[in-house]
Amino acid sequence: MGGMLGLGEVSPDETANKMRETLDIVKRINAQFKNPDLTTFICVCIAEFLSLYETERLIQELTKQNIDTHNVVVNQLLYPEEDEKGRVKCKKCNARYSIQNKYLEQIADLYEDFNVTKLPLLDNEVRGADQIRRFSAFLLNPYDPKKDPSGF
Repeated sequence: MGGMLGLGEVSPDETANKMRETLDIVKRINAQFKNPDLTTFICVCIAEFLSLYETERLIQELTKQNIDTHNVVVNQLLYPEEDEKGRVKCKKCNARYSIQNKYLEQIADLYEDFNVTKLPLLDNEVRGADQIRRFSAFLLNPYDPKKDPSGF
């Protein structure tokens, strides 16, 4: 077989040994994935239909495989500006905000036993170590649009 792949001649014993080594590595990695003290899977989604659907499929599959997952990060959430009467100023922003709220309610129902973290849609792309540090703080301390409307 090695000759067909351009690898020269490889003996069956060498092939079997390499396969055993690879199997041992795969078994160790699999065991680590299934040990919640070593590994947990954090799902990241946005508050839209397809993303929520795929996140649910992912969580079901991880659960079937006995891989710990109890965290969901919901990214790119709008916190639109309001006028003095509490109405959202931008019509399209209000439409998107309503859609996101609908899916946030579904996320709250589906994942009531999960840690759900909500992250804002920022005015600018997160770039560089300083901005990553500042943005990652929202993973530990919930974002408050009243304190920082831009996200930074």
